[in-house]
Amino acid sequence: MHVANPIWAPGVNGPELPNTARVRDYWLGGTHNTDADLELADHLVSAAPNLPYLVRTHRAFLRRVVTRLAKAGVRQFIDLGSGLPTAGNVHEVAPDARVAYVEIDPAVAAEGQQILGNNPAVEMLCADLCDVHQVLNSITVLDMSEPVAVLLLDVLHFVPESAEPAKVIATYMDACVPGSHLAVSHTCRDPFMLSAVGLFSAMYPDPLPPFTFRYRQEVEGFFEGLEVLAPGVVPIPMWEPDPADDQDRNPENFEGLGGVARKH
Repeated sequence: MHVANPIWAPGVNGPELPNTARVRDYWLGGTHNTDADLELADHLVSAAPNLPYLVRTHRAFLRRVVTRLAKAGVRQFIDLGSGLPTAGNVHEVAPDARVAYVEIDPAVAAEGQQILGNNPAVEMLCADLCDVHQVLNSITVLDMSEPVAVLLLDVLHFVPESAEPAKVIATYMDACVPGSHLAVSHTCRDPFMLSAVGLFSAMYPDPLPPFTFRYRQEVEGFFEGLEVLAPGVVPIPMWEPDPADDQDRNPENFEGLGGVARKH
């Protein structure tokens, strides 16, 4: 199979070629993927067998976070770096909320817009999450004079330090009124992930994006100036696990952290 080079470049790969957003949809149990995506998924799993588990763990965290915030009265969400809005994403977990999905890949954003149809409470924007002003100026379904939950879930490893992610996050939160929330999940730096990236690069010619796997103190720094809610910044499976979930809650099996904070 000929794979476009690179496999992850925004706007490069339509349905006939693999796309990492659709691979994630496949691992999450969605239906918006193709045979080419399944083949790429097999290649990725051959190098990193835990990858589907990691993706599902991040998505389960999203569901728990959105459920908790919706119960607390939050009715507006910005999902930055959302990927396809499928397989239990924000608007499905909180159907009464207004949601702005933000995705950098034009092909993924266009497909997401088709999936969402004419839902007046949900929109899919094509924008770089690091361009805060473009994102906020493009949103039409939210009222920024009311509290908003800003979600950065399973995406910050794509944002290098040169983009100043802590400053980006602070700019979003500065634009939000008191009572708004920030939720972050981040795969952390560990030998398994570094080895998996190296193994894939050795096995296949198609380059992966540059990843930035951060340490705990760096993830905790994203919440500076905010009130971190219980149970704190913890291994993602340990953040308010649902007793009904048959999910592995052993933190040693997941090198990633998640947390939610509130702006006063």
